Amino acid sequence: MRKFKNMPVLVGIGQLTNRTKNPDSPGDPLKFMAECAKIAAEDASSPDILREIDSLVIIRIMSREYSSELKQFVEMLGANPADFAYTPTGATSPQVLTSRLCNRIANGKSEIGLVCGAEAFYSGGSPDWAKLTSPNYDNFPFPLVGDTMSHASDLERRYGLHVPSVVYPVFANAFRKSQGLGMDEYIIETGKLCAKLSEKTRTNEYAWFKEPKSASFISTVTPENRIICYPFTKYMNAIMNVDQAAVLLIMSEKKADGLGIPEEKRVYLTGSGEVYEKWHISNRVNYYSSDALDLAFKEAFREAGVTKDQVDYWDLYSCFPVAPQIAMKSVGLPDTVEPTVIGGLPYFGGPGNHYSLHAICEMVRLLRKSPKKKGVIQCVSWHMSKFAVGVYSGERPDQFNLRPAEEYKYNIEKKYSDKTILEKATGAFTVETYTVIFNNEGQPASGVVIAVNEKGERAFAVNDRDKPLLKSMTVEEPIEKKVKIDYDPASGLNQFSDLT
Repeated sequence: MRKFKNMPVLVGIGQLTNRTKNPDSPGDPLKFMAECAKIAAEDASSPDILREIDSLVIIRIMSREYSSELKQFVEMLGANPADFAYTPTGATSPQVLTSRLCNRIANGKSEIGLVCGAEAFYSGGSPDWAKLTSPNYDNFPFPLVGDTMSHASDLERRYGLHVPSVVYPVFANAFRKSQGLGMDEYIIETGKLCAKLSEKTRTNEYAWFKEPKSASFISTVTPENRIICYPFTKYMNAIMNVDQAAVLLIMSEKKADGLGIPEEKRVYLTGSGEVYEKWHISNRVNYYSSDALDLAFKEAFREAGVTKDQVDYWDLYSCFPVAPQIAMKSVGLPDTVEPTVIGGLPYFGGPGNHYSLHAICEMVRLLRKSPKKKGVIQCVSWHMSKFAVGVYSGERPDQFNLRPAEEYKYNIEKKYSDKTILEKATGAFTVETYTVIFNNEGQPASGVVIAVNEKGERAFAVNDRDKPLLKSMTVEEPIEKKVKIDYDPASGLNQFSDLT
């Protein structure tokens, strides 16, 4: 006999992918979400339930700059939720919001709610990336759930280390070195991983790219597949130029029973972990692993009462392939594990902050078919600055016992002190990691290194003048080599040279 009627249950999923492009009528993310909400309600066999929504949170939409217009979405649903909120930028939002809503339901604060996300990059024209990566949340008309701090320090921005396509290659080169892989060997192995991601799009009707790409195609540099920032080719980067939307409907078991939602429609969140790294990359202990990620997995597995060996389905966040590579290393997963259920951000599509909402929807579908199996969703915000992990099951747990994330999510930030960063550096340093940025013609244009001196002081440095040096950094291992750094008053930046 069931004793806990406030058990939260995932009962409805709705997704769409829009491929229609009309310059005179760009896609509307709010309308996309409204359509997905109706699909989710119908999926739960409760088409009239949307007006009863009492909790509704929208994941930040990056392809449009919304504020008070968000209320239009609520009006489209005919709802009047007491809990209505938005999120700042952060791709952990899908899992964080799912955990939040499940906790609200378990604690009797909500009975039925939606987690929603949508983007219309493809049909909406070129976004203003400078504005989108520096949002202003002052006087925002609705509550914000999430992190409003800047993802990069002023100093990081000066060196271009605020752009994900630059920062993740910095992680990748450090990870490659930590694993003892040669430079070409890493690219080949990464191509194999990406092909495994891409293969999942073959059977997913919502995937942006329907034809899987081979490991050879992904890892080989061609005019079509040029290097963006070494070591990643174009098709190793998340593709954000998509129109996609998803909605997840969650309610209490009591409400689901009252509506007659069948057991085979119900899926459960059984464990979650939400942990911050040292927020800015300046202060990271290293660039190839993460204590925060380790702790997020540990907490989620502990709450769910499972081990990695009991997990059947994985979706590891894959904005760039080094993210799932570090996650697989963190958990201790073999190369044979399928790291995604939908295809990853370079192939399924990278719709802003809500990619993992699609992964949760697919996880619900899979666990309905095989309720005895377990699934894990792992999400990342910004530059591996924050992690969220969720464990899902098609079987009802005996109890809902999620530990409040506030008890542990700042543990890593508190564990390590900030690094000493030299704004004006001079002398001999040892390279920790680096990347080389390529131009549209496929030639090295500039490079950035992160390096430490004998005192353990860290410095960033750039070079956009010595093209032979930059080229050499893509064929001969620079990490752990000595580099000369000098401050250049004209540019206001540290410059590196003489890599030996």
